Amino acid sequence: MAAMKENPIKPKMDMQQFYDEADPKLSEDARSILTKYSGIPAAELIPHLRTVRDKAWNLFKYPCVGQWAFIRFGILKDPVYPSIVERLQDGQTLLDLACCFGQDMRKLVVDGAPSENLTGTELEGGFVNLGYELFNDRDKLKSHFIIGDFFDKTTLNPERDTFDMIHAASFFHLFSRDEQVEAVTKALRSLKSKPGSMLFGRQTAVANAGAIKLSATRSGEMYRHTPESWKELLEQVVKQMALDAECSVEPTGDQKLTTGVGIWNMVRFCVILR
Repeated sequence: MAAMKENPIKPKMDMQQFYDEADPKLSEDARSILTKYSGIPAAELIPHLRTVRDKAWNLFKYPCVGQWAFIRFGILKDPVYPSIVERLQDGQTLLDLACCFGQDMRKLVVDGAPSENLTGTELEGGFVNLGYELFNDRDKLKSHFIIGDFFDKTTLNPERDTFDMIHAASFFHLFSRDEQVEAVTKALRSLKSKPGSMLFGRQTAVANAGAIKLSATRSGEMYRHTPESWKELLEQVVKQMALDAECSVEPTGDQKLTTGVGIWNMVRFCVILR
């Protein structure tokens, strides 16, 4: 990660507010994956999850880690999910940007996607290793993981690495607006240039767009979008790249999070090439 720098944007977030002391509430999907796919005894699930979560929290204090979001398998809630599984079964490929533990990739595999058609990128290699520990599948998962800064062309090179689908959950909102433009541009360049290729995912949104200070990010700030401003940014990049694509952004209606800098809601987005 690039060196941090101070900036005058206020307020500064206290990341410890995102650490949930309570045990996670496991959905049937989560319980089934961890017991049947991972082979973890039911009685050991909570201690196992706590151990892995706390190791991850010590690596980087992402809200999705502290709030147990990584065991909710958010990709499952996307309306395009069934078609994603079918496309992967037909031999298409998917890149999961900032895959964290690779939890959404595991959900796809459990639902029938060939694991070799999945690639994950992650800044922190420790999260990938913890993903193997979390799901107990180092010896059977055939997916590929790319470790490094997404902004570095040696980490992912659109001239060499292209995919049918790119999934980005809780990723773009980590950056300044200029960095978001750069990241979305690179993501769209990493799609195969054909109709149906798509960039999709979810992230937090706020009532009033603007930047907040967060020293743990590349530039020292995060730009928080409304659903409307996020769609405007996506359309801006599509226009700059002269792509024929449809952009959509809509609230998911769940996962409201109250923070020291306001209420965050989740939105899902999709950019589909035509």
